[in-house]
Amino acid sequence: MLMDFIYDHVGFIAIFLLFFLMVLSVPVFVSMGLAAFAAALMVEDPFLAFRNFINISWQGASIFELIALPLFIFTGTIMQRTDAGRDLFEVTKAWTGSIPNSLGVATIAACGIFAAISGSSVATAATVGLVAIPLLLEEGYGERRAGGFVAGGGTLGIIIPPSIPLILYGVITETSIGQLFIGGVVPGIIMMSLFTLYVVLSRPRVMITHSISLEERMTITRRSLGVVLLPVVIIVAIYTGVFTPTEVGALSVLYVCALGFAQKKLSFADLKAAAVVATGATTMLFMLIVFGQYFAHFLTFEQVPQAIAAAIIENASGIWAVTLMIMAYIVLGMFLESAAMLLISIPIFFPVAEQLGMDPIVFGIFAAISMEIAQISPPIGVNLFTIHGISKIDLWKLARGALPFLLIQIGMLYLVYLVPEIVLWLPNSMK
Repeated sequence: MLMDFIYDHVGFIAIFLLFFLMVLSVPVFVSMGLAAFAAALMVEDPFLAFRNFINISWQGASIFELIALPLFIFTGTIMQRTDAGRDLFEVTKAWTGSIPNSLGVATIAACGIFAAISGSSVATAATVGLVAIPLLLEEGYGERRAGGFVAGGGTLGIIIPPSIPLILYGVITETSIGQLFIGGVVPGIIMMSLFTLYVVLSRPRVMITHSISLEERMTITRRSLGVVLLPVVIIVAIYTGVFTPTEVGALSVLYVCALGFAQKKLSFADLKAAAVVATGATTMLFMLIVFGQYFAHFLTFEQVPQAIAAAIIENASGIWAVTLMIMAYIVLGMFLESAAMLLISIPIFFPVAEQLGMDPIVFGIFAAISMEIAQISPPIGVNLFTIHGISKIDLWKLARGALPFLLIQIGMLYLVYLVPEIVLWLPNSMK
């Protein structure tokens, strides 16, 4: 009887083991591998289970499209060492000077531009935060708003292309990464606009504007033109189909290296240090991918995602099913960082999205926005810890400051579901 129960529920046993191990502070990638392998041993021959583990893990690590990941990570780490954050902030500050709360608006704009270079939420928050937070505090925005602006703006790194989570999603679901990138452009612009509107309407103690002449603006822009143009180059290259996302990643590395050396802001020592950091981040991410692929394969083989999808659709449909997914993502975001959350959730919720009639590209953007929520959800929100590390602002102040951005993102999830054309219009125009 016990064995019958195990055979019937081994997939759910694997999920229980996963969360049990994470509660014990076992690293997420180890938890995923151990949970799936232990569950497999309950129903499979040990030799067969081990062979499947090796084969599936190797297949997960050898997917060609994953080459783009270290390239975009490397681009972001190089940019962090070339004063790119300061250059971007100076440009956005110059062009937003006449707007109320202009420094806050400049922060969101700088985050959006840097996001389109690095593809990383954490890199965006850290790079822009180092420059923006001291100035925001100086102008009387207060720690809660200053940290919240950077934490919220940093999440744009997940949806504005190139996006590392969208690459992972494309690999897991076999969806075109190029189309996912293009699909993220319009929602990214909408979200950036909503963030900006909130910042303009917020009420810091001092609402300062900065009057800068057109000549000064043009001078500052020319000085930082190389950095500002890179996002345009990336998006145009992907949209026109001239380069694949992987080739765009290689182009980005060459571009930022050439720019850094030409401006004498990058040395070979800096390049080596950036490579070391990028290698560490890539290694950690690949370990998550390898074990995440095995975990996802085991769940799929045991029909767990299909069972969960059927249960959700049976008890809720349409907007209510979407609400259940949003609630699940919010809860997961409290305990998992974005990459782990993606690898665990997509095998489960992708069948639900299919049942709801969501296009894979639409659900990819939906999932990416959900990852953004995870970045600023306490107690694990990585952006919050990143900003705390560079500014020493209290974590709960940061969480309160980021809350309006989190609510905007929840609203965007419903908008993406109800109006999928905002995601699909641009990719469809490429066909």
